[in-house]
Amino acid sequence: MIKRYLVTLLLCLSTTVAMAELEHITVQQLTTLMQQGVTVIDIRTPEEWKQTGIVKGSHAIMFFDKNGKPYIEEWLQQSQHLINPDEAVILICRSGNRTTKVGNFLSKQMGFKKVYSVKGGIKSWQKAGYETQASR
Repeated sequence: MIKRYLVTLLLCLSTTVAMAELEHITVQQLTTLMQQGVTVIDIRTPEEWKQTGIVKGSHAIMFFDKNGKPYIEEWLQQSQHLINPDEAVILICRSGNRTTKVGNFLSKQMGFKKVYSVKGGIKSWQKAGYETQASR
């Protein structure tokens, strides 16, 4: 229980020494960065992936459950073969709120040098007319 509390606390607090700042990007910037090979991780829940699909080429790895409980250790374990603190990573969720929290955690607590969050999340992606695919 204490471990879970500490992990949650780390997610919520920011440190005074930041490795990098989170950068919010548009869906158009997302497409450009994807073409450059930057990894995209969709942090929503499986229910949300089923509702809207995911951005083609992204990786569906849930960070928060439907009640907002973070799965930090599991997420880090599942994503470790995809991301590296020295390389850029793009996060996407439904509207951009959760990716801001996770992006700040990765940059400030985990030392990631470049973290992007998609403004408006999958909603903006679809509103701009981009297609999605079923999650794997």
